[in-house]
Amino acid sequence: MARSLFLLLLSSLIGVVITPGFLTADDVVSVTGLDASGIVETVPLPESKPKAEPVPVVAKANAKNTATSNNVTYTVPKPVTQPTSQKVAPANAISIAGRVLPIVDVADTAVNAGNHVNKYGSKFLYGHNSSNVFGFLPGMKVGNVFTVAYGGTSRNYQIREVQIFRKASETTLEANGQTYRMTAIANGKGRYEMVLMTCYGTSYGNGDASHRFVVFADAI
Repeated sequence: MARSLFLLLLSSLIGVVITPGFLTADDVVSVTGLDASGIVETVPLPESKPKAEPVPVVAKANAKNTATSNNVTYTVPKPVTQPTSQKVAPANAISIAGRVLPIVDVADTAVNAGNHVNKYGSKFLYGHNSSNVFGFLPGMKVGNVFTVAYGGTSRNYQIREVQIFRKASETTLEANGQTYRMTAIANGKGRYEMVLMTCYGTSYGNGDASHRFVVFADAI
């Protein structure tokens, strides 16, 4: 009896060894009972792009290429073609829009600019709206780059804002209902590192005019 049981057990083991239940690529397996509620699809996020700096709108040209600011009609100059590189003279000078203009230090913003650019304080440059000085300045736009060499140091600046002011008095300018002291403009309104200014609007025939065109820039 014991021998019969042993042979029966041995034959069943031999059947398992001889016919193993391996899965192959052709086998079909049915899987049930999976919960898909916890599966989350990951979607790559788009790369964030830096917001472009807002460009201040000073005036819009009409079909005749003129614009109006503070009841003054003037011709909107064509944008200045910006050279790919700046050349700065060894002496104190500003290199802008392909021109190199000498800089003269002055103690008062009322000093006549003459045939050069005057420098008042640490960050304010002004000159006449003439072909040989700052006559091209109203054609400059946000993003243009210029170079200032002064006191043995040369730095590049990029224009951040342009604005037209009405001359309210000898020491104040006005824009959008707000009055600014000339010293505040010369100080970049407390925000900018370099300021360029020239006369604008109606000429009085004595080197002065009704408005001022001002460029604000930061070092780059």
